[in-house]
Parts: sequence; C-alpha cells; structure tokens
Amino acid sequence: MATVKLRDVTKSFGSVDVIKGVSVDIEDGEFVILVGPSGCGKSTLLRMIAGLEEVTSGDVAIDNRRINHVPPKDRDIAMVFQNYALYPHMTVAENMGFALRLAKISKAEIRKQVEAAAEPLGLMEYLDRYPKELSGGQRQRVATGRAIVRNPKVFLFDEPLSNLDAALRVKMRSEIRDLQQRLSATSIYVTHDQIEAMTMADKIVVLRAGIVEQVGAPLELYDTPANTFVATFIGSPAMNMFTGDAADGTIRIFEDFAAPLPQGVAGESEMTMGLRPDAVIAAATPSEGAFPAKVVSLEATGSETMLFADKNGQEITIVTKERLSLKAGDDVWLTPDLTHGHFFGADGRRVN
Repeated sequence: MATVKLRDVTKSFGSVDVIKGVSVDIEDGEFVILVGPSGCGKSTLLRMIAGLEEVTSGDVAIDNRRINHVPPKDRDIAMVFQNYALYPHMTVAENMGFALRLAKISKAEIRKQVEAAAEPLGLMEYLDRYPKELSGGQRQRVATGRAIVRNPKVFLFDEPLSNLDAALRVKMRSEIRDLQQRLSATSIYVTHDQIEAMTMADKIVVLRAGIVEQVGAPLELYDTPANTFVATFIGSPAMNMFTGDAADGTIRIFEDFAAPLPQGVAGESEMTMGLRPDAVIAAATPSEGAFPAKVVSLEATGSETMLFADKNGQEITIVTKERLSLKAGDDVWLTPDLTHGHFFGADGRRVN
C-alpha cells in the first residue's frame, strides 16, 4: 500500500475557490474519511487525488512521489463511484476483470484474480450475471471487487453507499470496513454522513467550505471538537449549544441559569457552552440545579427516548434511557451535567 500527502492544495473554478489550502497526511494502511456538508469540497479533493481534477496549486504525493501531472491511469489508484459505473453489457466477472484485460493479463490469471476478489465479497454465484440482474448492494460489491482486483496502492471511495437503503447501508459499512482491514489497504472515503465517518474511519478529516476544520480519530473529534462547527457536525443528535455572557467565572445562558466556567478558562464577553443530548438530565419534577423548560415533543425508540424541549425560544435535545411520563406542553426540569461541558470562545474555538 502507500502513503498519501496533500500540501497546501487549492482548487479554483474560475473565480470560485473550492479548496483553500488543504494539508493532510494519510499513513500506509489507514482508512481516512473526508466528511462535511454538501458543497464543502470533499469530492473535489478526492477527484484531485484520483487525477480527475487538476490541482490549481500545492502538491499531491503518493509514496512521496509528486503526482500533480501524472495521468489517472498511472497513479496506481482504484476508485469506487457513487453510481457504481458498471458496464451494463458485461457480466460481473467481465466488469471486475476489465482493467486486467486492458493490461494484457492472461485469461487464466484474470479469472484467478477475479475469483480471489469475488470470494470474500460473496459474489462467486453472480459472476456470470449482468448488472441489471443484481440488487443495489450486489452492484456495490461488484464495484468494490473491480477495485480490489487491480491491487492498487490507494483505494478511493466517493459516497459509495448513498444510493442504498438504510438497512443495507449499515450492512455495507461493516463489509467495507472489514474488507479494508483484511487488505490493510490505504483508503480515502468521502461521505456527508457523519455516522458513516464515526463508525468506519481510523481518521476523520472534517471539511467546511474548502477548509480543514479538524483532523483526528472519531472519538477525539467527538470528545474534544476544535470549534463549534465540528461540535455540532459530529454526533447525532447534534450537540446543544448555549450562548451567553461570561463574567465572574460563569456563563449565564438563561436568566435563571448560569454555569461555572472550567478552571483555568478566562471568561470572554460572549461564550458558548455545548452539551451532548445525553449530558442533559430531564425530570418531571424540579430539583436543585435544574431549570424549567417546555416539552415540545418526544420520540420513543424503545431503549431510549429523545425529548425536544423549548427554553425561551431555544430548542434543547435530550436523550435518556428513562421512561418519562411527559407529553407535549408539559413542564420539564433540565439539569446539565457540567462535567461533560464543552466551552467555546466568541470566535467559535474551543477554550477547555
């Protein structure tokens, strides 16, 4: 496999800057996910690594070899697309072995390599079928198998699961991750789904408007988000954010509630406190340290209940395992678990 290095990479389409100086190191065998909202530039960045888009400035290197002007076919990469990109007139075996046929590999060797890739993907019984005879999940496996057969240095995945239904996406997430670990394959995967990123990645690169907001392991981003954007983007449901005035070692987020700032954090005129939904305790009766709110709605999923409350026009999301005897319009008392508070300055950057 290989390392991939991006150094101050930019991409402009005319006067529009899409990628604005991205630098990322991807180690040999790492599974790295580029994640961010639509339009953040993640697919453009992947296409520049693949050679499908030119780099405006900066460097892209595989195994310390600068590849900015190397044609895609000579980069030793394989890409799995969102729409699978299978040839409808070819069988599964022919689709998977097509690149090997172009490389003038013998028919016997092609068959051997195709079957070696098809076996772990559960495709052996489908090798003689055509794409139209396959389900969406099976087509995705064929596209993945076609990439594996090439034995490339780097695998690139461009939102490969977005066309699948929810249950199949969960199954395919596990299959792709297991396959990547078996192959020890350097892989770069693009998605807008932060759940995919959290469950699959060794390392996540969070992008917004062509800029890297944070790079780290999934739990590192969840536990210590660098700024308010990462805090609200990573985690489902999203983190609750409370903005208020800070003075005398506290941040007042409501008229009837102020939270102490962590030791060593200097208060600013305006700050934001973040709390994950499971760090807010809901109760039907008042208690010390709680503040009142109104129940907007409840969603019971069985093991957990998601409660949406309103406090002075701000929606607060709570996730609890308690069976609450509450309904829309009821009063609810909320107690923040401040030991799990996240604090951000006026510029949005983390301060604790």
